[in-house]
Amino acid sequence: MKLETYLKVLIAVLLIGVSFLGAVLFREAKDIEVYYGFYVSKPLRRLEDKAGDKSEFARPKTEPLSSVFEPDLLSWKQVDSVMPLWSKRDAHTTTVFKDKIWLFGGIDGEKGFPGSHQKMPHKSDIWTSQDGKNWQLITNEAGWGEKRSLTSIVFRDKIWIMGGWGPIQGYQNNIWHSLDGLNWIEAVSEAEWSPREGHALLVFDEKIWLIGGIVYNKGFKNDVWHSEDGINWVQATNTAAWSPRYDHTVTVFQDKMWLIGGITSYGQTKNDIWTSTDGKNWDAATDSAVFPARQGQAAIVFKDKLWVIGGWNQEKRKMLNDVWYLENKEWKELALETPWSGREDHTANVFQDKIWIMGGSGMNNNAMIWKNDIWHLTK
Repeated sequence: MKLETYLKVLIAVLLIGVSFLGAVLFREAKDIEVYYGFYVSKPLRRLEDKAGDKSEFARPKTEPLSSVFEPDLLSWKQVDSVMPLWSKRDAHTTTVFKDKIWLFGGIDGEKGFPGSHQKMPHKSDIWTSQDGKNWQLITNEAGWGEKRSLTSIVFRDKIWIMGGWGPIQGYQNNIWHSLDGLNWIEAVSEAEWSPREGHALLVFDEKIWLIGGIVYNKGFKNDVWHSEDGINWVQATNTAAWSPRYDHTVTVFQDKMWLIGGITSYGQTKNDIWTSTDGKNWDAATDSAVFPARQGQAAIVFKDKLWVIGGWNQEKRKMLNDVWYLENKEWKELALETPWSGREDHTANVFQDKIWIMGGSGMNNNAMIWKNDIWHLTK
């Protein structure tokens, strides 16, 4: 046999052998699957039903681990603050900005009670903390002046402070902002919305929203305003579906604005809940929630749940220290015993993966008291 013919025969035999081997390997490879990075080389056993029909391949019952958040396993801890600490107060405002808690203004009622709220010491101080324990006084006299029931919000990398009541200026509709919490600019001296206190702010749909409020002896409000820059304002409605009120709370949850509670012009504390996506049209989630009616409560979103904390119930004349959260469309009361006393006009923030509450006013033997205690809810 010629060498050329021999080589052709050898190549043909090799090709046939490789094809046969490939077919065998391919058939075996069909029974190889990968689960979470581990190879299963044995053929998967088919499951058979009672009729003997073949069903799908049996697969490992492996599921990734998931951490389940259980609110009732949390605990309240009081912060052992290091002096100097801000004085007792309510109607202050707090926010989280640049990885710090910031506290602004309020009213130091303990030094002026009993007596008119207008004659009590009003604050213009600014405090900040990186851990909720050690506090630094930024200034004792902020440019926006002494005031209570002011509101603060973080928007476009600035802190914004709006409205409130002060012993010199009275009811205000001015707007201030700061890049660092120390240096403040009065961006608007008189906004389109009227002067007020007891209003609420939130950020939704890349806008600031201002909702409700009061001018005592002149009127309760149920108007809604929004701004894309904090300077120029548009009125969404002058008469929202919910009754005029102040000391309500608003927050953003499940892609909607939520309004909860407050006190109306009839002196009635509320436990109704409303939602909106445009500020003009509001839907009543409930006219009467399972938790008691209240004003001056705190409402925040934490761990994908909506929380309502404390407040004042006018009908029972009681300061509340209960904690409720919304889970799967059902309101549940936190089973954990609350060690802090009932209060209103306190603040609450989510900071370092904890819920924090700060200050407020309460009752002791039917007498008003003011607070500067700090608590956080943690694991």
